[in-house]
Amino acid sequence: MVYVRTARVEVKLCTIPALPGHQDNTRRPSLPPRPSAMSSDIPLATGIGAVLDHWQFLVLRGEMSLQTLNRFDRLLRRFESYATVRGAVSFTDVDETVAGQFIDAYGRTRHGHVADASLSTRHLRRSVLRMCFATALSLGLTDADPTRDIRLPPRVVGETRPLDEAEAVELRHAADFGDRPTRHAAAAALALAGGFSGEIGHISPMDLDLPTARVWMHGSSKTRPRWCPLDAWGAQVLAARAHHIHATTPGCELRRLRLAVSPRNGTCEQIQARVCVALRDLLKRIGLTADQAVRPASITAYAGWETFTRTHRIEAAARHLGMSSLDSTAALIGHHWRPEDDHDHTRTTPNGDGNHA
Repeated sequence: MVYVRTARVEVKLCTIPALPGHQDNTRRPSLPPRPSAMSSDIPLATGIGAVLDHWQFLVLRGEMSLQTLNRFDRLLRRFESYATVRGAVSFTDVDETVAGQFIDAYGRTRHGHVADASLSTRHLRRSVLRMCFATALSLGLTDADPTRDIRLPPRVVGETRPLDEAEAVELRHAADFGDRPTRHAAAAALALAGGFSGEIGHISPMDLDLPTARVWMHGSSKTRPRWCPLDAWGAQVLAARAHHIHATTPGCELRRLRLAVSPRNGTCEQIQARVCVALRDLLKRIGLTADQAVRPASITAYAGWETFTRTHRIEAAARHLGMSSLDSTAALIGHHWRPEDDHDHTRTTPNGDGNHA
């Protein structure tokens, strides 16, 4: 049982609705056991197939959407064809040169013309290849990552860039909590839902509306109060976290319970700092601390970018994030929306062109 917030701001006691394919929302499917070590000259096609099969479990666990899996599948199949033509028929044949050439290969503009790949598309290709080889390493399919030393120019428009799809998947995986839902996982779920660090630390179980998969953000001096949607992973994590803190803090006033921080007292600045520490720790786990454009707000920016790519409306992203300025929203999600920015016809979305990446 968990307390949820309804549209009338009433507190009700209700059961967590079962998500499709799951009998217990607090326990997600376990990842398959690591296979025994395989030959180092495993065919590239076989290895990529094994990686994609492993990613299917991430979909079942809610850490990756089916749409993202399909998008990454298409990109890896293009990489397989590209590498094979250049003589790389096994994982050990793929070196930094082959990976780098694929990352920099020509793409198509939004008008369908062949052109140099945009910087955002190159970053997406590198992110997916890095995730592919990281998975292959964990499965014992290879012992090297040819993308490790590949450097690209910064892709940020303002001071902060959004995470890309592959990084968001890795973040969810890094926040995996097993049997004990952590504050780190809750902070990640709330940020990926569209909450900023100044808001996340104030969210309680009362702010969850699990039957409709959303959470109430209280707003801040810079953002407006609003409902933010929860994806399947976020709903699972926050439901489990709400169960956990309700069970481990008996007698505590519900309004004092916090999903992402401890209930001890502190100023708003101190609570925000605790949230930032948790989010930065997760970013460190997935190797993004060296990127100066990646901050805790990068996780929130990804939520805004997702809304923008789904609706093609910058005002929809602004509403999702509670922001009053369209310019600030566009800068946060890395979107060039003014006419003077349109002279570069090779420009794609912040996370690359999904059709031609």
